[in-house]
Amino acid sequence: MQRITVTLDPDLVAEVDRVAERRGYAGRSEAMRDLLRRGLAETRRDLDPALSCVATFSFVAEAGVRDLGQRLAAIQQRRHDLVIAQVQVPLDHEASLHTLLVRGPVREILDFADAVATQRGIRHDSLSIIPARIELGDHRHGPDPHPHEHIRT
Repeated sequence: MQRITVTLDPDLVAEVDRVAERRGYAGRSEAMRDLLRRGLAETRRDLDPALSCVATFSFVAEAGVRDLGQRLAAIQQRRHDLVIAQVQVPLDHEASLHTLLVRGPVREILDFADAVATQRGIRHDSLSIIPARIELGDHRHGPDPHPHEHIRT
């Protein structure tokens, strides 16, 4: 590891200290490393929209909204190449929480999330993107190799 010196105004230092305490970091250095990683990941996404990623996309869907289920199914079917897995949990009689695990180019993930989030009856969406290198290749667990996808973050 390398040591660097950064000058911060007192309000920013206080905010870093609050984050470190609230999240349980051992100290400012750990908090700063995590905050830098997050900021750099976001910057990479903005600079390179073709960057690959894995992500979670969560949203709340209102029950009883006309054709919402069919519209969501059609959007997901069109982009079945992005969706790895999904879970749906009823929250109450009026809404359910949906969480999708997705992978692919950041730009395509953002477009997919926008297509879902802008549907009538969707509220409270959240997208969490983790930059990743997605590699296809053979993988061996026995005598015969088989195709396998490796995701490296």
